[in-house]
Amino acid sequence: MFSRLAVLVTALATLAAANPVYIVNNCDQQIDPAFFPTVQDHYRNPTGGFELPAGEQYLVYLLSGWSGRIWGRTDCDADGNCATGGGCQGGVNCTSPAPAGPTLAQFTIDANGEDYFAPSTVDGFNIPVSIVPQQGCSTGAVSCTGLNEGTGCDLTAACPTLVYYSVIFC
Repeated sequence: MFSRLAVLVTALATLAAANPVYIVNNCDQQIDPAFFPTVQDHYRNPTGGFELPAGEQYLVYLLSGWSGRIWGRTDCDADGNCATGGGCQGGVNCTSPAPAGPTLAQFTIDANGEDYFAPSTVDGFNIPVSIVPQQGCSTGAVSCTGLNEGTGCDLTAACPTLVYYSVIFC
């Protein structure tokens, strides 16, 4: 009984220390979002990427201490070879860092009680990306709409930790 309670408390603590992030595809085609390092999907399984049809959204969680990149890939095959956004080891479920070329959504979660985030074209531009903080943060949306273009493109913003975010492609 005690061990089950300990597992439950640990699971709840992990949930409490995770930032929900909605990955939104506003593009007119399917994209394959990729994550490095891996994130947790809405079933709490680790994932490095998935297929996301046009007009759909998917919930992932960034755990406390997560520092990494999210990027969109287009026209990908089952092996992870993509027209834009680069290929990944692991196919659709990416297991390698972003290659040069894609627009990035970069996050550092819970660094001394703050989340830091930035849309970035430092490695290139393939599709527009916006990061939209939700309730609990006075920082507005930031985006890269072109190479070095957009409100907050290539600039780091911050919110208190545990804020929900939306990462919107296109």
